[in-house]
Amino acid sequence: MARCYYLDYISKGFLSSYDNDEYVCKLCGKRFATNDPQVKYTCNPDYGEEYKKCPVYRDRR
Repeated sequence: MARCYYLDYISKGFLSSYDNDEYVCKLCGKRFATNDPQVKYTCNPDYGEEYKKCPVYRDRR
């Protein structure tokens, strides 16, 4: 499965549920809920490389 290399998964703790955890973009610092559509369809798609279309990823330097 392709996924953006700059997307990190943050667990809120040992007893935390998946819904309370989050993702953070190491390029822009934006935090996303685990069910955020941008994560599902752009940053962490089930297949392909949609993350390369993200403006933050595309314009990184």
